[in-house]
Amino acid sequence: MNSIYDVAIIGAGAMGSAAVYHISKTGKKILVLDKYFPPHQFGSSHGQSRIIREAYFESPIYVPLVQQSYGLWQQLERESGKKLFLKTGGLMVGKKDQRVFQGASASASRFNINCEYLDSAEIRKRYPAFQPPEDSVALAERNAGILFPEECIKTQLELSRKPNVTFQFNEAVIKLKGTADSVEIKTDKGSYTAKKVIASAGAWIGNLFPELKLPLEIKRQVLFWFKVIEGATENFTPDHFPIFIWEYEKNKMFYGFPDLGDGIKIAIHQRGKLTTADTIDRTVSKEESNDLWELVEKYLDAKVKFNYSSVCMYTNTPDEDFIIDFYPENRNIIIASPCSGHGFKFSSAIGKILCDLVTDSVLSFDISVFGLSRFYRGH
Repeated sequence: MNSIYDVAIIGAGAMGSAAVYHISKTGKKILVLDKYFPPHQFGSSHGQSRIIREAYFESPIYVPLVQQSYGLWQQLERESGKKLFLKTGGLMVGKKDQRVFQGASASASRFNINCEYLDSAEIRKRYPAFQPPEDSVALAERNAGILFPEECIKTQLELSRKPNVTFQFNEAVIKLKGTADSVEIKTDKGSYTAKKVIASAGAWIGNLFPELKLPLEIKRQVLFWFKVIEGATENFTPDHFPIFIWEYEKNKMFYGFPDLGDGIKIAIHQRGKLTTADTIDRTVSKEESNDLWELVEKYLDAKVKFNYSSVCMYTNTPDEDFIIDFYPENRNIIIASPCSGHGFKFSSAIGKILCDLVTDSVLSFDISVFGLSRFYRGH
């Protein structure tokens, strides 16, 4: 218990598992702590699938980061021999003057991404499962697709099982105390010392640093799977049904995935109820499933029945950009979360960035845009 680790990683979800995967290759002595046994169902990285896409409507600043991520996910597939990514193509659907279409088009144009403009007639012709209103348009992105998040996390942790790495799962971190040359870590089972700490605890990040008063909102997000009971089921397979994000009303979006065996997966983006990581309601009401059922039957050409649901969390910053930065006045602690509901696709690249930070290497991406200081200016 008294040995000093080079690096401790708190939280072994999307960012933490990627960080330990990369740092484990350096030979540094690593401690990995998680409140649960990852991959688990209590955070933000479960529920079968996550979208990966390049023509980023949120902001073009993310495009170089996701391009790095694609390469690193491919590297992980090669190294593990596992299937972690499925290319389906992607559709960013809405009206011409709305955020999803305009933002995706701006990113595609700036970075010359392989995309195609489709009007509503062409959407219906090419993808018969979709029923867009006449004034709808879409940006079709060739290389978008699906990551399998739990498999990604599991694979990164498996490849990190080396003599220099210690895993302490089902162990909650209670307190951190930084000194000039190390960090003391107190858990519900013991205490540890590390030269550097990466805090990637997702929705629990605010609990680790109450003194920072991080301006975070945790939102409850529900994912739904619906079985097609009438209609051409072949239109909903990965070969014919791309991932999509659909702005069906101004600033109201839902997104979906093809049928991977359990039905089509559908969810609302960024409209969940406020909660906390430890008090989240994991029961799903009939009203919630009916709301999604109505969207499916309005915009997709199928009759469906509810199959099952899952609850996860978005941990949002005010601007919905990430946090990747050193703790104020202590460069031995790196805060690397939350991700505001759109982070998983980037986690392979962020893991590499975190490795570069703890090894004092040159970064491949300017993380100043994710700095903590943006929340405290003028205070």
